[in-house]
Amino acid sequence: MSGGVFSEEYQRTAHLLRRAGFGADHDTIQSYVQMGLQNAVDSLINYNPDGNPLEIVEDRLENDQLGRFDINGLQTWWLNRMVHTTNPLQEKMTLFWHGHFVSAYSKVTDTALLYRQNQLFRRMALGNFRDLTLAVSKDPAMIWYLDNQTNRKGHANENYGRELMELFTLGIGHYTEEDVRQGARAFTGWSFNRLTGEYQFIPNQHDDGVKTYLGQTGNFNGNDVVDILMKQPSCAPFICSKLYKFFIHDNPTSDDIKPFADTMVKSNMDIKPVVRQMLLSDVFYSPKAMWQKFKSPTEFVVDAIRITGSQFPLRYTPQYMQQMGQELFNALSVKGWDGGKTWINTNTLFSRFNYAMTLARLGEENDPLLVKIEDVLKSGTVQNASDVVDYYTEHLLHRTLSDQSKQVLVAYLNAGKNGNQEPFEIPSGERIPYPTLIKVHGMLHVMMLTPEFQIC
Repeated sequence: MSGGVFSEEYQRTAHLLRRAGFGADHDTIQSYVQMGLQNAVDSLINYNPDGNPLEIVEDRLENDQLGRFDINGLQTWWLNRMVHTTNPLQEKMTLFWHGHFVSAYSKVTDTALLYRQNQLFRRMALGNFRDLTLAVSKDPAMIWYLDNQTNRKGHANENYGRELMELFTLGIGHYTEEDVRQGARAFTGWSFNRLTGEYQFIPNQHDDGVKTYLGQTGNFNGNDVVDILMKQPSCAPFICSKLYKFFIHDNPTSDDIKPFADTMVKSNMDIKPVVRQMLLSDVFYSPKAMWQKFKSPTEFVVDAIRITGSQFPLRYTPQYMQQMGQELFNALSVKGWDGGKTWINTNTLFSRFNYAMTLARLGEENDPLLVKIEDVLKSGTVQNASDVVDYYTEHLLHRTLSDQSKQVLVAYLNAGKNGNQEPFEIPSGERIPYPTLIKVHGMLHVMMLTPEFQIC
């Protein structure tokens, strides 16, 4: 695989680990290659939900030790999970639901409630969509965010009833304004206790009258509404379209979506078989999909930390992500993030560059990455600047660099003190000089600025 020539199996597996997680190092990719593609997918999708040990006391958030207003602490906690997770697909699906069933700290000014909602997404990440939708309908953070605690008999608040159809289950054009009103009536009395942070149903606030909703008539409550929504012809295609855009590419047709929607309906609205089908589909590994999606800010920063082993303090990362256009737990609207090409513009790209350059300044002598770089330079497998670039292209990018990008990286390594081009030398001896290690360290962060690193 020297010189950036990658086998088809390696490229497909690296692609799988980028899309179904947050990337992986060379050795991890090779271990998945040895499994075979189907076994690799099954390994990712059949994770142990309790098998993700981290050196974090997660009940700090449950017990309010983090602080109910410490949004930076909550964001840092989740970033740490994404960087160190042993269940990458579980965290990736948690990120998907976080952008689908949106609640935001700007309104829900309680990190404990947002933490519990995030744990709900994690527990039910590949579960049943009906069960997840019902659980979200009773989730205190969602109730607060969409004002359902003010939804009472005779004074219905339509916010949740509208977004439940428009953004969460059916999409625009598949319901009427009357359906919004009738659906809101069904959710009257669904509230939460501000002292305990738990869901509560308030019977005397519930409208128990007859309602007509999406063509059906009865004494419906919120449970009934969710059941009716699951049976609508547009529900499965709507969710599968969002999953398709998240995992495969941004421009699916109705024909692209149909086989996945059929699977969802046949499985009684389970998510796991749909995601498995997507990750094993031909289109997932086609030129339409591979290297065709811009990394979200979350994917960009987590991937950068994972592949470099940077010691950059995670608590400073959320402020960079905000400048890149994605603030976890605080989307600008209930629509979440548009994604795709909207991630990249003059301002956000500059913020990505700043973040990468900040990482590049952290090369202290005890940096684990510098130890790894020294091992590479002493191994005898690299002799010059071109070899070094090829090695890290193979081990960190997992793809072929364009000639232009490679020339930039080689020139960076060959740059002398006065800006002149001088052959990059790997000194012999027991220790590699610190300035040489730092130069390669810097080259890795320049690699993060290449177009090849911005897409996945």
